[in-house]
Amino acid sequence: MKVYYEFGLKQMNKRGEELCGDSVEFTLKPDAATLVFSDGLGSGVKASILSTLTTRIATRMLDGGLPLDEVVRTVSETLPTCRVRKIAYSTFSIGQLSSEGSAEFVVFDNPPPLLVRGNKAQRLDADEHEVGGKRVSRYSFSLRPGDWLVLVSDGVLNAGIGGAYRLGWGWESLVGYVENHVHESLSAEGMAAKLARVVEELYEGPPGDDVSIAVVKARRKRMLTMLIGPPVEKQSDARVVEALMSAHGRRVVCGGTTARIVARFLGRPIDVDLETGTESVPPTGRIEGIDLVTEGTLTVTRALEIIRQDAPGEPWKLKVDGANRLVDLLYEADAVKVIVGRAMNPAHQNPKLPRNLSLKTQVIEVLAEALRRKGKQVEIEYY
Repeated sequence: MKVYYEFGLKQMNKRGEELCGDSVEFTLKPDAATLVFSDGLGSGVKASILSTLTTRIATRMLDGGLPLDEVVRTVSETLPTCRVRKIAYSTFSIGQLSSEGSAEFVVFDNPPPLLVRGNKAQRLDADEHEVGGKRVSRYSFSLRPGDWLVLVSDGVLNAGIGGAYRLGWGWESLVGYVENHVHESLSAEGMAAKLARVVEELYEGPPGDDVSIAVVKARRKRMLTMLIGPPVEKQSDARVVEALMSAHGRRVVCGGTTARIVARFLGRPIDVDLETGTESVPPTGRIEGIDLVTEGTLTVTRALEIIRQDAPGEPWKLKVDGANRLVDLLYEADAVKVIVGRAMNPAHQNPKLPRNLSLKTQVIEVLAEALRRKGKQVEIEYY
C-alpha cells in the first residue's frame, strides 16, 4: 500500500530575535519524501545561517540521490565546532520516508522522532554509532496510513521552564499531548499549530528559545480527476468517460457539453441546482457518480482567481457556487489529473491566437502551474 506524507510546520523566533535559529526543509517526490531539521547554536542571525547551511547541504545531497549514510558523513564532517564550548554549531535530524512505508532517521543532538500510531506513542530503538567524529542515533521504522511523526527543537521541551513546569514541558508531556489530540480529520498543519499554541502559552508570550515543530501525517494519497471539454474526435468520447470513471478518488466534470457526454455514456440524468448560481458563476449540476459538475471555462477561470487571491481562513469552504466548490476539491487533493478535450468552443476562441491554443487550454495550464506551486502533483492529458 502506497503511503502519502502530508507535512506541517510551525516556527517561532526566540524573544527579541528577527530570525529563527532553526531550519527545516521537507521535500516530497512521487516515491519518497525527505525531512531535514537543524537547530543552530544560540539564536538569531548566526544560528539561522548555520542551521540553514546544514539543511541545504543535506537536502541537496538527498535530492541528488546520494545515500543517507554518505549525506550524514558529509554533514558531520562539514559542521564547524565552537572552540570555546567544544560543541557543534548546529544539530541535525535527517530522514528519508519511502512511499512503501519505510523510514530512516539519523539524529545528532536533537530530540528523537516521535511516532504515534492509533493514539499511542511507539517505541523507537536507536542504533548509536560515530560518524564523522560525531555520535549519532539511527532510527529505522515503518509508517502506515494513520501514523503521525513529530520532530521538535529543544525550545518545545523547555517551554514553561521555571514557571508552569520547573524543568520545562518535557518529552513525556509532549508525548501525552500528541497522543490525546491527533485524529483522522486533523491535518499535519493543524497538529503543528495546536502544539505551537500550547508552547506559546507555556512561555507566556514570545518564547525564550527558538521553537520548531515539524509534523508528518502518513495517509493515503487523495486523488482528483477533472474532465473539461469534449475531445476533438467524437469517437474519443467513450475513452475520456472511461478514463474519468476508472480513476481512483474524486471526479469533476466541467462544461455543459462535457456533462452531457458523461451523462449519455453513463445512462444517468443531469440535475441542475439553480440555487448554486451567482452573477459570475453558472449553477452546478449533479450526475450520480460524479462529485462535482460545473460549467466550463468561466467557472474554472473564476476558480483560478480564487486560488490566486489566497484569502486566509479558507472562505471557499463556506460557499456553494461551482468555482468555490472546485477550489475546495482541488485544495483537498494531493494529485490532480486533468483530462482536456480540445474541441473548439467558438465563444472562447481569441482570433489572435493559433486555433490549437484555446482559452480553455490556457486557463488549464495556468491553473496547473498554480496548483503545483501549492505542492500538488498535476498531470494534464489532451484528447
